[in-house]
Amino acid sequence: MIKKYFIISVMLLVGLIGGLFINFYLPKTTSVIADNLRLDDQEATIRAINKVMPAVVSIIIIDQQISVSVDLNTGQQTEKKDKVQKGSGTGFIISPDGLILTNKHVVSAGNEKTAEYRVILNSGKQYYAQLIGKDPINDLAVLKIFDKNLPFVQLGDSDKLQIGTTAIAIGNTLGRYQNSAAKGIISGLGRNIEASDQSGSLTETLDNVIQTDADINLGNSGGPLVDLEGNIIGINVAIDQSGSSVGFAIPINDAKPVIKSVRELGRIIRSRLGIRYQMLTPEIAAEYKLAKDSGAWISTNEIGGPAVLSDSPANKAGLIPNDIIMEINGIKLQGKTTLMSVVQKYKPGDKIGLRVFRDGKIIILTAILDEFR
Repeated sequence: MIKKYFIISVMLLVGLIGGLFINFYLPKTTSVIADNLRLDDQEATIRAINKVMPAVVSIIIIDQQISVSVDLNTGQQTEKKDKVQKGSGTGFIISPDGLILTNKHVVSAGNEKTAEYRVILNSGKQYYAQLIGKDPINDLAVLKIFDKNLPFVQLGDSDKLQIGTTAIAIGNTLGRYQNSAAKGIISGLGRNIEASDQSGSLTETLDNVIQTDADINLGNSGGPLVDLEGNIIGINVAIDQSGSSVGFAIPINDAKPVIKSVRELGRIIRSRLGIRYQMLTPEIAAEYKLAKDSGAWISTNEIGGPAVLSDSPANKAGLIPNDIIMEINGIKLQGKTTLMSVVQKYKPGDKIGLRVFRDGKIIILTAILDEFR
């Protein structure tokens, strides 16, 4: 028995000595590698922020506020118009001649006919901007300031994003902290959500948006979501206030048709099919007991209204509520290939073929797209 305990004791002691030998005499490669990775990540983050920051702008919306005073002696009313700040947000310059991309709900804080849009660059330089247009189908808008050789961003490719990709959100946080940066990852892709402003008066259906845990706060709307190479991958648009660090951004590829339209035609032109729909997932299909788990299901959303708009290309083509559009011109509608992304590949006046599932059968319809007005 004594010998057995001795052998065991020696084995444990050898293990301890071996551990001490490794600890003292072998190089600490694991620690060095981890430190280098942390340093590389930090340097890449700083480079990305420094690359984008000069082109990120704060947007202040100023509009008229009418007040009425009454003379108690005569009863005469006097109307007074004052200019007050109605809202604030963020945007970013996409061309050296001053085109700025932001959210539609940012510029909609003021009346389009009377509002002024003050733009403040990171350098402190200020401009008054012209509203070029609001996107009729997405929460996007374009402003323009008039100067040359302005700093501008590089656009990335949001179709290549993967969950886990590092993301940096930059914006005019709370309308007070200009060009604040927050870092996180891409938490989800292809989200479909209903979003409203604080008053609940403006509601947007956001299709195929990016989810991120990079902190997006009030005032960040319209600011860029950036990858570690300093390329724009999204436009910050909304947060889910019922959770923690649940933010959403419009993929930059969904904004590229808007940018192209403004550059080529001077205004935002979008093709219209004229339906309200949901992109199907297996979960939605199971909830509503649908026979297909992918495609664009023609249905009303939480806002209400007709599923097929009257006198629209969809109506003229013969589409009806509860139809599921499976393909457009042979392109399957599933995942990130949404109905909106496919329709926007075509111009008003283009003819498209629709493969539709209805009452257990596949039918083929043809629609001629028109323009959103």
